[in-house]
Amino acid sequence: MAYTHPWRRVCDCRCLVHHHLPRTTYNERDCACAITCVTQPITLLADHWGCALFLDQGGDLWQVPAMANGTWDWESAAEIDSRAGFYGASRVIEHLLRQCAHVLHASID
Repeated sequence: MAYTHPWRRVCDCRCLVHHHLPRTTYNERDCACAITCVTQPITLLADHWGCALFLDQGGDLWQVPAMANGTWDWESAAEIDSRAGFYGASRVIEHLLRQCAHVLHASID
């Protein structure tokens, strides 16, 4: 079974911006992609921080703020930088998500 990276897949969650299109930008205005959209990379729900954390196509850690009713504020999604209050913990999470992605990818090969 060949593995297809999320950013090469087409949106399957009926988002009006991306439906049946690839999604390579995670902070587009009016994006309504579900956190389970096939275009979404490996994701960790971080309810204590009020967001979801995920790796972009370059392997950098991003956060997207949670909103009401299981929706996400994609317009405010951003890469976590050194000014974030949880930067130290985010570095550990980024490393672990990269390891998870590597293990999952290796198991398909």
